[in-house]
Amino acid sequence: MRLIFSISFIIISIALFFVFTDPMYGDIRRLNTEVNTYNTALSNSTELQKTRDDLIEIYKNVKNEDKANLEHFLPTTIGNIQLILEIEKIASLHGMPIKDIKFETKSLEEGIVNKDNVVVAEKDPKDYLPYGVFPMEFVIEGRYDDFVDFLKDLELNLRLVDVKSISFLVPSAGAGETTNPNIYSYTLKIEIYWLK
Repeated sequence: MRLIFSISFIIISIALFFVFTDPMYGDIRRLNTEVNTYNTALSNSTELQKTRDDLIEIYKNVKNEDKANLEHFLPTTIGNIQLILEIEKIASLHGMPIKDIKFETKSLEEGIVNKDNVVVAEKDPKDYLPYGVFPMEFVIEGRYDDFVDFLKDLELNLRLVDVKSISFLVPSAGAGETTNPNIYSYTLKIEIYWLK
């Protein structure tokens, strides 16, 4: 009788282990893994908050003039009208008129604008960059020396501008017209950048 009681007790203990204890132990291991994951995330969050606070403190110590220069260097909007006015001002310093201003509106039209008026990428991989590229083309007329000075001033301008191509044309005199052979017509293709 004792043998039967001992064997039945062992069988009941084994059954209880597989029915209740082992699943509970598995749940405890899973919960421990989740706790470790959450602790790691909390640690990363704390570290990220410390980094954010350090960056905010650094940003607070930047002079307002430098902040304005950074905003002008790489603005958060395209600001094509402001750029045209800046280029026109630089050109007028050298006595060179600007005409035939063209820009590609395709980059503005293809994106989807969300509720914050931010253009969201749709098709082009360039749309996934954190900055936007705005191509522009214009014609400027003047002497070669003035054009070189214009390019130097454009290079030293605070706004980030890439000159992609330059082509020039010597105007020909029509019937009864006289033209200055030193005045060339330059076509510039440039790209400006802005933060999305």
